[in-house]
Amino acid sequence: MEIVVVDGRDSERFRRFYEVKFGVRREELEFPVGMGAEEARVFMAREHADVRAEGLGVVDGDTWLGVAWLDWWLVGNTDTVDVELAVAPEYRRRGVASRLLEVAVERARDAGRRIVSGTNMAGDPVTGEGPGTAFAAARGFVKKHAELHQVAELPLADLPEQDVDGYEIVQWREHAPDEWLGQFAELLSGMSEDVPTGDRTDEPVQWTPELVRDAEARRVAQGRFVYTTVAVHTASGELAAYTQMGGTPETPERLNQYDTYVRRSHRGNGLGIAVKTPNLRALQSGVARPAVLHTWNAPENAPMIAVNTKLGFRPVAQRTMWERNL
Repeated sequence: MEIVVVDGRDSERFRRFYEVKFGVRREELEFPVGMGAEEARVFMAREHADVRAEGLGVVDGDTWLGVAWLDWWLVGNTDTVDVELAVAPEYRRRGVASRLLEVAVERARDAGRRIVSGTNMAGDPVTGEGPGTAFAAARGFVKKHAELHQVAELPLADLPEQDVDGYEIVQWREHAPDEWLGQFAELLSGMSEDVPTGDRTDEPVQWTPELVRDAEARRVAQGRFVYTTVAVHTASGELAAYTQMGGTPETPERLNQYDTYVRRSHRGNGLGIAVKTPNLRALQSGVARPAVLHTWNAPENAPMIAVNTKLGFRPVAQRTMWERNL
């Protein structure tokens, strides 16, 4: 068996890598999630301000047995490398995943990283347990966090109205308007600071206008689209809340609810559902249907889970995050 490195620049090599990676997700998950093939290839091939991605493959001749996707954080969590392992079903229990993890750990050590983290996506909705969690625990990983995976099958009808006095709703698509860019970066930083992360090693990202523009350029290069809705406090002109949803024409049946965040000083006013409902309407009017909208929230984030349930989401899995100190 040979270890090959994948960087996204060789389209054929990446195609073989992706077939294994997403094939495993399709086999394990009722509602497979993740980037489309070209979206993922562009992400891996390009340079980004906040993260570098690479792949590893275990290959026997012309057969790809298993793969690993590595995210090297360049802003926040710079001591950590995130690793996702995927082994084709017919080649499991042959040491493929262990070999991939061994190489990933070696690369992490060589790069001066001190933590390897991983996510098990196929856990039971209640317990979070699955074959991936047993593999992680047996290799020295410790469970640090869990998130409930909810889905909504679009289109949703009878979306609740939630107008809030004293706030104006503003919407945009791929790029934050210049007039809101600075405050939008503040909200993204607040989201990074406040999102529940359990016991995970987590260094909040301090977003800047430059990082926002870099993330927007990445989305455009990947062919992704995003719908953003914000609430503006009319008396002060302050951005009080935001939400984002989107996807890619490459996988029109698979959409994502990204972050939803309310500034601390404006909480308790119903702004979560006030921004999510019009954003969901905009998304539904602009994308192919039917489609499935995915979102994840920590179980302790009961208010946001309740908002999602009110909008029509239901639980389908629990993903768990694991860490191993090097």
